[in-house]
Amino acid sequence: MRYFLIIILGLFLWTGCNDDDEKLTPSTEPEFRYVLPQGNHDYDTKIVSWYEDCGIYFLYKFEDKDVYYNENDRWAGFVDDTMQINDGELAFYNAGLRVELPDEEYVGKQLEWIEKLFLNHYSKELLKKKMVKKVILAKNVTYCYRLGNKDLAEQERDYFSNIANTLIFSHGDASVENMTNEDLLEMKNELHTWMLTEKLVDDYPMAELEDFLSVTDYSKTLSADYYEEWMAEGWLGRLANSEEVAKSEDIRNYVEMIITTPKEMLEIDVNSISYPDPLFWVIGDYDYAGFLHPSMDVAGNIKKKYDLIVAAFKDWGVDLPVIGELYYE
Repeated sequence: MRYFLIIILGLFLWTGCNDDDEKLTPSTEPEFRYVLPQGNHDYDTKIVSWYEDCGIYFLYKFEDKDVYYNENDRWAGFVDDTMQINDGELAFYNAGLRVELPDEEYVGKQLEWIEKLFLNHYSKELLKKKMVKKVILAKNVTYCYRLGNKDLAEQERDYFSNIANTLIFSHGDASVENMTNEDLLEMKNELHTWMLTEKLVDDYPMAELEDFLSVTDYSKTLSADYYEEWMAEGWLGRLANSEEVAKSEDIRNYVEMIITTPKEMLEIDVNSISYPDPLFWVIGDYDYAGFLHPSMDVAGNIKKKYDLIVAAFKDWGVDLPVIGELYYE
């Protein structure tokens, strides 16, 4: 047995010392990059600047692989195909997105509202670090699938969609000139909620948020016995699984509250508003209406935490209340 082990060890040593004169060399192939500019429109200069400053490609000319490739997940585009088997037909389809090339005449205006509504609210340093590296400026992005009777179902176009490291925007056509304030408000809320509660969650300024987290006794979030004390503690969430999970959820809840709700709505006394006051219907559009009013913030801890998180994020370079006021009428 010992003799056998010596032979095996010798083989390993021989293999390790064997040199076939093959050495690893760096690839001479250049790293793939899209070619910018894609045209000679006025907005192409701005698109080139975004790439130079933040490393973001804005593409209005693209192929399927630029849009639907989904890294470790399945192909993100809608696929509809058939093949003949004897006298029958086998239908195959893959539910997914359908993205159309834009009308280049309107891409400049499309880019303008993306900047005003979204990108201009973050520092270029933060965008360079965390923003997706490819933005598709499309005419439409819709989700398509087949019904049970094989009829094609296509949902109304989304404002935007996120695939892997790519953002796809709709309204690269004449519709960009007819977007209502309600459209822009809804898109603003969806985009910033995605950016601030998903994309940037691992980069929160935790050191600056220590005072915010010190206000609430998170042990009380683990038991429904303290349900009636949650608002007084400044806790806006539900029953938590652990204190660490509760802290993370707490930050996201406050961020969402501030960026989706203007200050006027946060401070309103919802109990004093009744039909037929026009505000009666407006309040219903805001999940956090009245949360800073003393009738709900009975201990003042929600307002205290509001001020602390606003200050922390402002030092970080994101003004949460400014986003909350955007497109509020």
